[in-house]
Amino acid sequence: MHTIRERLRADRTQALIRDNPIQGKVMDCVAMSPASSHFITDGLYMSFAMWRFIFRARSKTIPLNGAITWKHDNDRSCRMGCDNVESLAHVICHCMTHSRALQLRHNALVGRVKIAISPRVQIMYENQRVPNSDLRPDLVVAYRNEIYIIDVTVTFEDGKDSFERARERKHLAYANIIDTFKTPTNTVEIIPFVMGALGSWDPQNDYFLKKFVSRSYLTMFRKLCSCDTIKWSRDIYTEHVTGIRQYDPTELNILAQRPPEPETVTNEEEMERRPATST
Repeated sequence: MHTIRERLRADRTQALIRDNPIQGKVMDCVAMSPASSHFITDGLYMSFAMWRFIFRARSKTIPLNGAITWKHDNDRSCRMGCDNVESLAHVICHCMTHSRALQLRHNALVGRVKIAISPRVQIMYENQRVPNSDLRPDLVVAYRNEIYIIDVTVTFEDGKDSFERARERKHLAYANIIDTFKTPTNTVEIIPFVMGALGSWDPQNDYFLKKFVSRSYLTMFRKLCSCDTIKWSRDIYTEHVTGIRQYDPTELNILAQRPPEPETVTNEEEMERRPATST
């Protein structure tokens, strides 16, 4: 009986994977970093509204037109009048009705990165057109003899490859401006900062951030970026299905739109507390 039960269970699992290939792709990305699910045990930086949203979103059990696949006569198009299927990826990443909120979500992450690295780098350009180009990277910073072209992107978690594809798009987009900053005495590097739209942290972001922030600050930084992204994605989804705006469109201070944070040691204070390196 035990063997028969296990065989039936395995058959049901294979049928679920075969009939619902989208299931599990988000969690593949979430599992890449503990920061993506840090709030499960303590709820840190989370609101109850974010909590109620994120688990249904990550399991793709959100009630959207495109999610109802068992009704053959169901209209799966976006309720905002788009020609696209109303999937969760479309709503929180691509629906231009919410372009303002999408931009604010992006700006919140850019602000996080800027605050984290600004004590140790010189900011050359911030959302400005670089010379001899129409491109506007989020940040161009100088550190010693190194130039970093930083651009933030939020992509939907469509499997682990989605992060790599987002990173490649940024490298292709900014490859032409490397020569603008390249000199015989410096190096230029493109740094795509990738976040999942449902709060998944890309471990590849650590490579760059470890150069400028302490280990404890980076641990907190990952969690804050994850919750920032979840907060905005939840606001976008809620406005989409209810028609009620979840943020103040006249509020220009992006800090006021962030999730509540406890008082903690800043990165700059943490760096000052480090013991001096002996020579």
